[in-house]
Amino acid sequence: MDWPKAKSVLIISFLLLDLYLAYLLFYQPGGGAIKTTLTDQDLEALSVLSRHFNVELATRPQPMAVRPLPLLQIDKVSLDEQLAESLAARWLGPDWQASKQENGLIFTAGHKSIAFSQDSPYFYCIEYVDAPPEPQGQGGTIQEAAGVAQQFLQQHLGESALTEYKVNMMVASPEVEGSYIIEISRAYEGVPIFLDSYRLTVTNGVVVAFTAKQAAIGEAERAKLPLVSAEQVVRRYLARLGEPQEEKITILDLSLGYGVGVETGERQEIEPVWRFYLAGAGESEVIIPAAQAYWERPGY
Repeated sequence: MDWPKAKSVLIISFLLLDLYLAYLLFYQPGGGAIKTTLTDQDLEALSVLSRHFNVELATRPQPMAVRPLPLLQIDKVSLDEQLAESLAARWLGPDWQASKQENGLIFTAGHKSIAFSQDSPYFYCIEYVDAPPEPQGQGGTIQEAAGVAQQFLQQHLGESALTEYKVNMMVASPEVEGSYIIEISRAYEGVPIFLDSYRLTVTNGVVVAFTAKQAAIGEAERAKLPLVSAEQVVRRYLARLGEPQEEKITILDLSLGYGVGVETGERQEIEPVWRFYLAGAGESEVIIPAAQAYWERPGY
């Protein structure tokens, strides 16, 4: 075998592969225009590119066109201690005990607890924890888990509490077999608001934990922001990784919604973002602004 010749062929082959992957990652059809549509052909190229970075798209984005969205107003909201006590009694029963914590209240009853905290003037958090039940066969389907989550919230919050909310995310828990994570968010014109949502963990048909963010969302501004597509935001995420990952990363869910990361005193609007829900990345969520105006903002 002619080894020098074979070596040259391999070098050229790897160079061509690198050029192809760079083309997939950075090429923007239309002379650099922001692309708002996603086609089946785009998805195939995205799958090739993702595998190179050791990233799996467990839930592939659907072919779609992203419409422009406005910013939403967000107002300051205060944790109401009387409301917290009322909700605790409804969730835990009459034999609860309360104690103060640094930024809120915590209520306990046996192996159940519910905590109310406020780290931001624009939303407060609720965290409910119950002991997981003993395994009993299969954990059920993900659709059944979503039904259990909705019934739980309707039981503890009232039938009309979820009229403006919809199921936004359903994924199998990456940590516990037979467990599912269901997110139910308030929606604005069909787009979920991540800052006003419930995220529940359903194990063996029982809600064992949930966290909630509650916010006061106002009317939208009239001006609408052009947004990038799911395909482009995945490319942006892969470009941030920069190289193939040693540990496989799985994108369990990719959702377009309204903002996480409101900063106290800086702005009182929330903007559209793409949110990655991940497994195997050392972090469960990554947020990237969806608006074209912020696409090249430093740090994103």
